[in-house]
Amino acid sequence: MSLRRGLGPVLATFYGVGMIVGAGIYSVIGAAAGKAGDELWLSFMVGAVAAALSGLSYAELVAMHPRAGAEYVYLRAAFPRRRWLPTIIGTAIVLSGVATAATVTSAFANYLQVYVALPTALVAAALLVVLTGISMAGIRESAVVNVVFTLVEIGGLVLVVTVAVLHPGGLDRLATHLHPGIIGGAALVFFAFLGFEEVANLAEETRDPTRTIPRVLLASVAITTVLYVAVAIAVIALLPAEQLAAEDAPLVAAVSERAPVTARVLGAIALFATANTGLITLVSKSRMVFAMARDGALPARLATLARTRQTPWLASLLLLGLALALLPLGGVAAIASVSSFGALVAFIAVDVALVVLRVREPHTPRPFAVPWAVGPVPIPTAIAILVSLALVTALDRRALVVGTATLAVGVVIAATRRLWARQANA
Repeated sequence: MSLRRGLGPVLATFYGVGMIVGAGIYSVIGAAAGKAGDELWLSFMVGAVAAALSGLSYAELVAMHPRAGAEYVYLRAAFPRRRWLPTIIGTAIVLSGVATAATVTSAFANYLQVYVALPTALVAAALLVVLTGISMAGIRESAVVNVVFTLVEIGGLVLVVTVAVLHPGGLDRLATHLHPGIIGGAALVFFAFLGFEEVANLAEETRDPTRTIPRVLLASVAITTVLYVAVAIAVIALLPAEQLAAEDAPLVAAVSERAPVTARVLGAIALFATANTGLITLVSKSRMVFAMARDGALPARLATLARTRQTPWLASLLLLGLALALLPLGGVAAIASVSSFGALVAFIAVDVALVVLRVREPHTPRPFAVPWAVGPVPIPTAIAILVSLALVTALDRRALVVGTATLAVGVVIAATRRLWARQANA
């Protein structure tokens, strides 16, 4: 069973940028402002450092193992005799992706209220169904939709910055005062950087993935960091942090007083951005489920591909059901925190896997290698582990409880893995 290669470097980069940009700026920036205050931009800087450091690890590992499944595949390579570990982490990553899809479709429903009053849960559920259909249509089809949406959502962020430049009334609020809330905000806005790692799951559908995927990973983080910091500074200059925190559509609220027409346009753009993130999440996580099922960690039927489209349609339907079940969990910030927990655990696991492979396979060719190593341990990777651990501890109690529950689900699946393996070999 193999996936169709339909992505080049340009489309893959759009996937990475589109996933990151839509994920957080349009959904959790208000909640993050409530924690970080006027130092919101510093929270984004901390989140960017964490993402970039782990991005280096992903770049090295995807160049060595350019296969769908990303984190699951890397852990299988690093711990071949401990198959329970990649199963647990892979399950947590899938559930984290499901939380992401639920988060951004809920944010879509919130922004839609600017134009029409509809039940938010109903809107989010309907959008999940539509996006799942696009995901099942094919990788190139979803890529075309992603390119259009990504261009629109980047335009929205440029609009926010432009309004702040033309109306710089609150620049005095940008004085920097270090406080613990910055780390709390970083733990939340880290959700906004999730997405660069999703590109690794598209390795089997990308042409020349050994060269293309590492470059796309790092380029996506660099591009979005510049955009995010600029927007964080802009929104604080436009509206005090406490007001941003009280808004369901924070970017619209930030520009509405000084540019009401632009605010309505921005609300429409936010719809594109959040929908785009939901689409890419469902695409990439269905590939993770596909890879785990193909390897025997999940029921073999989940690796079934559509005959004409070569897409994992059963895996896509599974994710749809799980995302629908998460919608009643709570607001955008609550679901985003769960997603951040899963991603941070995955990043720590990937960073550890890189070190293990450097020890066990020092002579294996590495088309891309994390620089500045002390023995087998790259310094950026060691820092990435510490930063990720710090961000995990900064998450709220609900995220830790629900996130731990996702790991428990992984334990259960790992315990029954032999049943799936027998089915796969039957």
